[in-house]
Amino acid sequence: MLRGFVFLVFGALAANAHADNPNVLRFDDRTLPDAQAPFDRDGRPLRPKYNDFRARDLSPLSSEAGERWVLLTLENTGGGTRLLSDEYLVAEFANGDRREAVNLEGKLDAGEQVRRTVFFGYHRFPIVRVLDGGD
Repeated sequence: MLRGFVFLVFGALAANAHADNPNVLRFDDRTLPDAQAPFDRDGRPLRPKYNDFRARDLSPLSSEAGERWVLLTLENTGGGTRLLSDEYLVAEFANGDRREAVNLEGKLDAGEQVRRTVFFGYHRFPIVRVLDGGD
């Protein structure tokens, strides 16, 4: 009985510590703004380098510390094996800023699809869309 009580107390403390951790990632609101409405900006915005990768099924994640990630499906639409690179995916933030992926590595065979969590650095604003080689 005492053993069960101790387990319950430590479990509650661990859950509370986890909830207060500013580095824990949480899914952002799935209601994203209209991607066709452009931000009012000067100059040419950052765009992804042309590639055969398509990003689908995007789910942005954030931490209270400002980490910005996206859980997505990547598909290689090219005819052969392709290597991933940071400049192939660009995130657009709620203030209009854009930033390339960080440490995007790996390879996909022709037609291959993979589920990935991609890091876009730290930013004050959440990610509202991800541009790929088809944008």
